[in-house]
Amino acid sequence: MPRPSPSRGATGQTSGGTSVAGTKSWIWAAVPLLLMAALLVVAPQYGIRWRADSFLAMVALLAAELGVIGWLINDRPIGAFIDNRNRISLSKLQAGAWTVIVLAGFATAAAFNTMAPDNGTGYVTALAVQIPGELLLAMGISATSLVASPALLSLKAAETPSDTANSQAATKMNVAQVSSNGKVATNDATTGASWADLVTGEEVGNVGYPDLGKIQQALITLLLLGCYMAYTYSALARMTTVTVTSLPLLDPSFVWLMGISHATYLAYKAAPHTQSAQT
Repeated sequence: MPRPSPSRGATGQTSGGTSVAGTKSWIWAAVPLLLMAALLVVAPQYGIRWRADSFLAMVALLAAELGVIGWLINDRPIGAFIDNRNRISLSKLQAGAWTVIVLAGFATAAAFNTMAPDNGTGYVTALAVQIPGELLLAMGISATSLVASPALLSLKAAETPSDTANSQAATKMNVAQVSSNGKVATNDATTGASWADLVTGEEVGNVGYPDLGKIQQALITLLLLGCYMAYTYSALARMTTVTVTSLPLLDPSFVWLMGISHATYLAYKAAPHTQSAQT
């Protein structure tokens, strides 16, 4: 019989007496931040030809920062996106990805703007970088899913699945019984979190099975994020002016596609996928 993994207490001690703080130090979280600061100070000194490449480096360093935080908290680089079910959350991942790309673009533009000549007003408007309304709307849509997704799952956590549903799920997962919080499937520890969580069901009734709502959401998110990141890199590389006044604009159809994708994702999540217990 496997031994249960030690639990962490509020003092940073495991039940076995090993100090978590003694094996990991939050000083590691400062390393990507220091590298970002160095990049934003040094790169502009070499002229605007470094601007696009600096953007990519900022994306990588911000992603590394999230990876370090995830490792410090959940012992895994992807740990920042593991939720209270000990599963990787698609809504957390996409919200984090949008934050990384937009913040990297804004920080890069602001850093290179500091090298612009005085505009005659007595100061350099380094932070006067416009974030287009469509881009803010896209981030708002992502944030809505981040909030609505756990809210919908909390409603299902108050419902009890039938024994038949749990038995069928256990057969599919090749385990004695599926761990769950109400109808919501869970893992016993963060080690159970898998990339498959991004495209499989979240209830006892469909855990381990492909979830078309999540698959569509994941594919469209990858497409839109990849396109916008490439668009931002290309725009920064082609731009000949020293000052960057705005991040790249988004076409309204881009936002519509994202909105429809998220609406479908949330609607499919809200639909029942598990037979309830007889009362």
